[in-house]
Amino acid sequence: MAYDARQVLARLVDRSLFWEILPDRGQEIICGVGRVGGLWAGFVANVQGTIPHPYKAGALRPGGILYKEGIAKMSAFSRACDADGIPLIWLQDIGGFDIGTEAEAEGLLGYGSSLIYANSTRSAPMFTVLLRKASGAGYYAMAGLPYDPVLQLATPFSRLAVMEGRTLSIAAWSTRLDDDFQPSSDDPEERKKVEDGMQQVEERIEADMDPFTAASQQDIDEIVAPGELRGWLECLVEAAWQGQGGRRMKNPRIWSLHDLALLSAPRS
Repeated sequence: MAYDARQVLARLVDRSLFWEILPDRGQEIICGVGRVGGLWAGFVANVQGTIPHPYKAGALRPGGILYKEGIAKMSAFSRACDADGIPLIWLQDIGGFDIGTEAEAEGLLGYGSSLIYANSTRSAPMFTVLLRKASGAGYYAMAGLPYDPVLQLATPFSRLAVMEGRTLSIAAWSTRLDDDFQPSSDDPEERKKVEDGMQQVEERIEADMDPFTAASQQDIDEIVAPGELRGWLECLVEAAWQGQGGRRMKNPRIWSLHDLALLSAPRS
């Protein structure tokens, strides 16, 4: 089910005031800053539903997926927030990277590596929130736990997995499937064996995706009800600003973020 990620952000920041950076680029991703408890924080969120294709007039493509422009936008935004000393909050609802010939032609792997490098070399704190789904390499690229956010939170309905259960079951039994991902054998016993095996894999992965299972395995630091999320972020953002040591915070009037906004604005 699609929802408006901007409405989520409006309920997390003070007075629902949010400055979105590069809104016309990589529209599957929202990047911007707002105050939380009076203190500045950067936010990155996945857009759900469908979004306009940047190169094909009138065409749409699914949100919740990482494409070239969105990945580049996140990299630039992460670096700018780090340069400005602003803590960064990642609101994940991600199905993974785009795949296929178009993605390969655009060199998505290289852009993804740039994003991971940007997040791995930050010194300003990051926090990650798994709103709903966190799947595939997109989970890692958007500051998943292996890339050292200070804290990773999840909602009770979040789902964490490197690969969805159905996808992994297809991969595990791919040599016995046809082009429609159905058992290729005509033998009823063989078909049942494959179907049962795929179901077992899918059920095991689906069980592992449960946030309480992930928390018991220390893949999630805390499970937080959506209505309690703002209170958690207020505490984390305040701790981030107090824990900067000798690092001097820039005056908001000279933020690197203003450079991004200027360079991306259309010329009149």
